[in-house]
Amino acid sequence: MTTPSITYWHRLEPRPRSPSIAEGLAARVRDPLWMLTRQWQLGEFRGEDAGSPAYAEVSARCGPILGWRAEGHATRPVPSGVPLERLVESEPLGPDLSTRVELGQTFVALLGQAGASAALAAAFRAAYPLQAPSEDALASMADQSAARFLRVCGGRALDGVALYQAARNAQPSLPATPPVPAAEQAAVRTALTGFGRWVEDLFGELGVGDPIAWRPDRLEYAVEVVAAGPAGGAAVLSAQPDRDGDFDWYAFDLRPDAAPGMTLPAGAVQTVKRSILPGPVRFRGMPNARWWSFERGTTDFGDVDVDRRDLACLVVMDFMLVHGNDWFLVPFDQPTGTICRIDTLLVRDVFGGTTLIERADAAPAAPGDRWTMFSTTTDGQTAQPADFFVLPPSAATAAQAGAPIEEVRFLRDELANLMWAIEHTTENGIGQPWLGHERATVAAQVTTAPPAARRNGTDWPPLRYRIQTSVPENWIPFLPVAIDPQRGDIALERGALIDTPAGMPAEPVGRVLRPSSLGTSAYRIREEEVPRSGTRVERVVFRSRWIDGSTHVWVARRRSAGTGEGSSGLRFDLAEPAE
Repeated sequence: MTTPSITYWHRLEPRPRSPSIAEGLAARVRDPLWMLTRQWQLGEFRGEDAGSPAYAEVSARCGPILGWRAEGHATRPVPSGVPLERLVESEPLGPDLSTRVELGQTFVALLGQAGASAALAAAFRAAYPLQAPSEDALASMADQSAARFLRVCGGRALDGVALYQAARNAQPSLPATPPVPAAEQAAVRTALTGFGRWVEDLFGELGVGDPIAWRPDRLEYAVEVVAAGPAGGAAVLSAQPDRDGDFDWYAFDLRPDAAPGMTLPAGAVQTVKRSILPGPVRFRGMPNARWWSFERGTTDFGDVDVDRRDLACLVVMDFMLVHGNDWFLVPFDQPTGTICRIDTLLVRDVFGGTTLIERADAAPAAPGDRWTMFSTTTDGQTAQPADFFVLPPSAATAAQAGAPIEEVRFLRDELANLMWAIEHTTENGIGQPWLGHERATVAAQVTTAPPAARRNGTDWPPLRYRIQTSVPENWIPFLPVAIDPQRGDIALERGALIDTPAGMPAEPVGRVLRPSSLGTSAYRIREEEVPRSGTRVERVVFRSRWIDGSTHVWVARRRSAGTGEGSSGLRFDLAEPAE
């Protein structure tokens, strides 16, 4: 037998005298009792019987990043005062005309500072002159910027690149030319030593080769770094920079089966123990924990209109408004260029209790069921990330990028059944960006006469047969080639168009399409590296300040998505009016 019961519900509802409830929520000052009641109404006096953290004890082991290597090369040491981007991505600086003159002027200035005579400087200028072509050759040059530069500096300036190479080849002696009097040999040695050090510090290597870590068939860098593992032994990590060429923490993956290729020094791993005061998690726009605290009106999260399907925004709003004061931050300074493992994290609360905090991703789990942040993936073990944090010696967002000095756009042309590499920008003779369509226009220099006019309604001009139409000189074709017919692997091999305005095969002039590592072999790109959306590769000059205040300049390559498919307008077997 059941006993009937009646349940009563009470609900507190505001009854504003106006359609808006803004005045009731404005928290106007009335009296102290009203203030306390308002705090009680919002649950500020509700106790949770939980202790706040008083301090935390952290014990960690940190191992430095000691070396790096490109694919197929020996392991090289990582100096402490150089960003990893400059070590891995830096390529030789091209000896263009402006660089030759700048190096020459610098050497003449150093020669004067060392006390050498003006006659000796003139002798060096005569021994290593910047060659001046004839006026006819300058007038016929496609690169008129270089022609104007040579008209001013040709035969007058000292070729600093030629002098630098001659000095390097003659070390430890002086160059064979010009002959230096015995009284001034000390000054010349001082100037050459300072000159060589300045060139190597500022420009690095001079030449036209590719960086050793660049894979031309994949259009990307392939590099590994070796570090002293916190658990003992060596840790090898593969690194792939992001689209801007940065080696941030997420660019590294642990390779547990790779050989280090170098001997680790004794005592490389350092143990760090610290006692730290935790602080509450704060972020811009976060509401204050106390009701009567004054807040900044930078961001009004209370006025955010969130849709029920916008789950990420709902989670952030819930954390910010409800659970934000339940999280604490324990600051820990990790040395730059190390991998660090947190062995223990003990939290002592205000009641004297001690709690051991475990890693959230310590237990193996599927990637979709695991919560982890700033973790490093382990190759072949997706269920278990690495148990350390990576803080690479990276310039990251501190690097300043200049304008691209070379840009190549790869796109697919379905009508011509080809892939095109368009040299959108290349370097001219003085090292400045030169647009590809301008270079192609200058190289064409062909005027097409209009077709003969019709004499009457039935007479047409004679026709001629044309095998194919012309394509701009900066469009380089890539043809599909089967490299493994059984597996269906296809590569795109660089070709050349014969029907060019100059009557010669169109060859690329930039470095991206002329890899120095291939020698005389054909240049092939894996087909999957150029999707239908296309691919863009740029060579950009970067500059950054390091943690010791030093300045570093290097040229790196960055890759990004293209602009989709395109058409070159290439057609075959045409009948057109004769000129």
